[in-house]
Amino acid sequence: MNGSQKAKAQSRNARNLFRPSAFWFLASGFLIFAFQNPLLAKCPVSDRATLVVRAPVGNLVIDTTGRDAVEVQVNTSLIQVQEACGKDMIQLTSNTPNAGQISPSIEWRIVAPRSVHLDLVTLAGNISVGDSDGHVTARTSGGSVTAGQLKGDAAIITQGGSIKAGNIGGNAELRSPGGSVEVGNVNGNAEFQTARTIRAGVVNGRVSAETAGGTITIQEVRGELKANAKAGDISIGDAAGIDATTGGGSITSRHVRGPFQGHTESGDIRLDSASAWVEASTGFGSIVVKMVPENINGDLHVDLQSGVGDITVYLPQRMKATVDATVERPAFQSQHIISDFPMNAIGAGTSKGLVTPNKFYSPSHSQTQINGGGNRVTLHTSLGKIEIKRQ
Repeated sequence: MNGSQKAKAQSRNARNLFRPSAFWFLASGFLIFAFQNPLLAKCPVSDRATLVVRAPVGNLVIDTTGRDAVEVQVNTSLIQVQEACGKDMIQLTSNTPNAGQISPSIEWRIVAPRSVHLDLVTLAGNISVGDSDGHVTARTSGGSVTAGQLKGDAAIITQGGSIKAGNIGGNAELRSPGGSVEVGNVNGNAEFQTARTIRAGVVNGRVSAETAGGTITIQEVRGELKANAKAGDISIGDAAGIDATTGGGSITSRHVRGPFQGHTESGDIRLDSASAWVEASTGFGSIVVKMVPENINGDLHVDLQSGVGDITVYLPQRMKATVDATVERPAFQSQHIISDFPMNAIGAGTSKGLVTPNKFYSPSHSQTQINGGGNRVTLHTSLGKIEIKRQ
């Protein structure tokens, strides 16, 4: 080989050395790329396309400040990324490193326009999403999820971390058996499930909230609420209707516009303003209910039961009611049924309470009719006092 031929060969080798390690082929209408370190890919994208990410490992960081393309970069050469670019869908996936090579510092950094829909999955890592105008689905088997302001529907599910999101413009499904759930306002229906705390702003639709070991706090529910806390307080600012149960905590609401059903094994129940019928019970705690009907001629029946605790109810002066109040074991030498309305004492009868009466403490039982009678108001405590106040 002469000098000229050697020079040409060296030039070709140099070009090969600095040529990006990539292969291109066309399959099913998608353009597929496989990249090695540095792991940087770019794919044109249209508005309302869907970005699908399937990461076997690593944190996902989605930057939604992009314009007309999706760019992806991974901070390790252990991951080989494949990108499939289509008109309506962009898919990102990769190989799975050996178990001994997996590190918590592995990170996928993806830049995309905020108009695209996001379908994100990582089997081991956290997920972080910026503001988005599309629908967002984010799932991880072992990390936390944070999101900014989301204008579409959101489904966020993690098996072992917390969830924190800003406002959601559509329906919301947030589930985490191992972490807390915190979200701003939700413009649609909402479903929350966790083992810890649930906190939400204003929800424009229905709400289902369940926690195995924390509190539930929601600012306002414009639809109906069903809440279940195994061991924690439930606090609702305002709701169209409430069905709440807790194994060990209090239940409170500032305003219930529709029916209320509430039960706690141990805790207080307090309704500052109830516009419709109320059924509330506690094994150990006090109950306070203020009836403020929106329709004085509607169903306004009240049933309040406490095993050990006081009961206080406020009734409007115009409300038609038939009141039946019972204290199974009144305190010795104390007034046990106090009413702003005239009451008629009834002779001792068969006990229906949680504590069996004896010969020293006979039940105290009184009745009255307000405005000729009507809605049945049943008040019962085994140990405590009852107060009936004029609203």
